[in-house]
Amino acid sequence: MPFPLAPPAGMRDLLPPEAAARAWLAGRVTQLFEAWGYDLVTTPPFEHAEVIERGLETVDRRDLLRFVEPESGEVALLRPDITPQIARIVATRLSDRPPPWRLCYAGSLVRQRRGRARKQRQIAQAGVEHIGGAGEDADAEVVALAAAALEALGLERFSIELHLVGLTRAALAEMPEAARPAAERALVSKDRAELSRVLEASGVGRAERRTLLGAVELYGGAEVLGEARKVFGPSARPALRGLEGVVERLTARGLGDRLALDLGEVRDASYYTGASFTILAHGPGEPLGSGGRYDGLLARFGAPAPATGFGLDLSNVEWALASAGRKVAAPRPVRFVVAGAEREAVAAELRAAGIGAAVVAARSPAQALDYARAWGYDATVMCRRGAREVRRVRDGEARTLEAGTLGALARWVRGESAGSKAARAKRGRRERA
Repeated sequence: MPFPLAPPAGMRDLLPPEAAARAWLAGRVTQLFEAWGYDLVTTPPFEHAEVIERGLETVDRRDLLRFVEPESGEVALLRPDITPQIARIVATRLSDRPPPWRLCYAGSLVRQRRGRARKQRQIAQAGVEHIGGAGEDADAEVVALAAAALEALGLERFSIELHLVGLTRAALAEMPEAARPAAERALVSKDRAELSRVLEASGVGRAERRTLLGAVELYGGAEVLGEARKVFGPSARPALRGLEGVVERLTARGLGDRLALDLGEVRDASYYTGASFTILAHGPGEPLGSGGRYDGLLARFGAPAPATGFGLDLSNVEWALASAGRKVAAPRPVRFVVAGAEREAVAAELRAAGIGAAVVAARSPAQALDYARAWGYDATVMCRRGAREVRRVRDGEARTLEAGTLGALARWVRGESAGSKAARAKRGRRERA
């Protein structure tokens, strides 16, 4: 029986240069997180089932991929979410440090695919957790950081939807359990007629029906907050005041034009306890990221603390950037293919000058050039009879490699003159470093 020629369904390989681009993207994002005071942590790709299930008490078990860990015989899970692992870390190994705990991460999640909307099991995610910080300041900080990360990557057009899923969740709790999924689908799709039909068929009381039908219309700008007070009543006022405070803080940070409110949102309702948000942009058709307040999680690990955070789906971020004409490409040094006599010595000379060099056994300039084109190199060096001929891949133009001219040679390969703006900028960055 032949071996599989592709990874399992829902998983994917990243080939050159896509793998380098993904690594650069994750590094750039976490670098920004660290600049905002979030310390990087890494967690194992699988975890004791008890930790994940304790941290995601209401998770659908069908989303989890479990196995028996051979050494301990314990049931383990491929992590579907990194947040419970960070909660474990804060509650145990970092419990002696003062709050707030600002932690960031980048890694892969694995979730079981269900439904046609789930195309990938494997999700590359980078995010932050702000633990021990209560109130609107912490909520606004994580939203602003998510926006700053996308802006730093060059994404100019995206929107941030703010939610209070607990309000609609409370209204849904008054419905018969069997009817809730249909009502949730109607709320998500903003289908007022279908929601009315579901509510009527399920025998929901007049007050609850009025609340849920009103929630469908709660989408727009800051004016939605006033309407929400009428729809949800006096009990919702503290939560709405808190969300209003978050909106004010984000507007003061210059993010007012990016904000929208959707107070009929119910997705992830079992997880969030306060303000939550979703980031949307043209391209992937799915959120670039999401997050919010989850004050109940740390108590499950014996260390009660307020918490908020978010995660970015790096694949969807790449998709949105590409749709905006900003395809991610990892910066790298000029790379040469070196062939012929003395190729090892020449390659070492190039590497010492900060130029990438791969040694190949090509017998002719044409063979070296074919290899360089196939693998994305910039130039070839053919060494023979004391001569070192450099040939530029993009147009085949040739020059002679001479000692002491490697910097100028690299600029020529890149298509830059010594006095070009790009060349001057690069020299300035090297001098400052």
